[in-house]
Amino acid sequence: MKNKAWLVCIFLLAVINIILFWPGNLYFLNDDLLHIPLTDQGYLFQTNSVRPVHELLVKLELFFSLKNACGYHITALLLHFIVCIQLFDLCLLIQVKWLQIPLQQAMQAALLAVVLFLAYSQSSESLGWILGRAPVLSAVFVMIALRLFFTRNYKWYNCFGGAFFFAVNLFAYEQTLLLPLVLMVAAFMEMEREKRRGMFKYASVLCVVSIAYIIARKVITSEVAGMYEAGNFLRMNWGTLVANAFRIIFRMILSPAPKTTFAASAVILLLVAGFIIYSAKKLSSNRKAIIFFASIILALIVPVVSLGLAVNSFESGRFLYLPSIFFIIGLSIAGFDIVLQTERIKVPLLVFLVCLIAYWLEGKYTASKFYTNASLYSKSIHLKVQEHFKTSSDTLYLDTLHVTVHRLPVFRRGFKTGIHWLNDKIDTNKIVVKYFHDEVVHRELQ
Repeated sequence: MKNKAWLVCIFLLAVINIILFWPGNLYFLNDDLLHIPLTDQGYLFQTNSVRPVHELLVKLELFFSLKNACGYHITALLLHFIVCIQLFDLCLLIQVKWLQIPLQQAMQAALLAVVLFLAYSQSSESLGWILGRAPVLSAVFVMIALRLFFTRNYKWYNCFGGAFFFAVNLFAYEQTLLLPLVLMVAAFMEMEREKRRGMFKYASVLCVVSIAYIIARKVITSEVAGMYEAGNFLRMNWGTLVANAFRIIFRMILSPAPKTTFAASAVILLLVAGFIIYSAKKLSSNRKAIIFFASIILALIVPVVSLGLAVNSFESGRFLYLPSIFFIIGLSIAGFDIVLQTERIKVPLLVFLVCLIAYWLEGKYTASKFYTNASLYSKSIHLKVQEHFKTSSDTLYLDTLHVTVHRLPVFRRGFKTGIHWLNDKIDTNKIVVKYFHDEVVHRELQ
């Protein structure tokens, strides 16, 4: 496929992303109206989170966008497109500099990676929910750090540059905490002694940054990991941890669905993957690529495995944003490698990729519809409250407040805080909600 054709596909998919997640159709959801007001008051460390870089971004947006949700969602799209450009660059660099893949093949794989990433649906939460952008912001900085690693220049100024960007990434979102260990693995696989020494040096500097972050987290929050983010580790619920890990791995590919449908889809996926692996004599001619990408995906899953994520909702899809970058880069590189190794797999693999893109686009469309509907509901409630208190000082009674829409959190937290932030003249004590309806809890009780 010619480069121009790839670029046309990328442009069309970028437009589709803009249309599906049009900033004007999205609003504040759930924690947005708890954390953004805190940032507005100057709090950079909130509810045991150590993400001041993201809070500084919100602070900047508050200056320009004030209390208009549209501005925050424009930022989310811009960050996502920056990551797409970085993904292309990093995929190309890894192949040419580290894996020694010919430039033309590397270019094709890098373009395919961008196409797959723009079609990818499982990270829709990072586009539809303002606070869900933290992994996207983190990705911008961690990919700079990785780029410096794979340029194969390990002078001290490069190491310090990588340390700086890696630190900024951690203080935006901490999911990449174990990344230096993966770089150690990459260094161990290097055959040339001088380059191996440089890679170890770079990875060691990043290890120091991770340790410094852990110390800073302990000082700021008085704990390294609390019950919220590490409860299953602390209670040693190994069964739950293993189940969560499998859910996350399957959700990296499969869109949310009812549990029985999701289980059936997982079985079909395993059969398809097994057929491709069986048909190809070699999964890839480069084992160190397989080890590296498997390791980095695992390292990005471990920090969120205690939390887990649902298989029947797009909630918590932000946990998949960072792993998906490397899953898609690895998939693209392996795809071209398999075709070159085994010509007869070319047609089945092409069919698989086309079906995968179509499947992900359908999931992205569904996710965008859900987030749009959730936003419309959130906005309608806030407008209703504001309209009431414009003309009356009487107590407002809301018969039912839906705390979730399409299983997406809308008013689980921050309802009255958000109302007061949007209009500080409203006395939230005069708002009475008779019944809070949560789809998740309601269905579990039935």
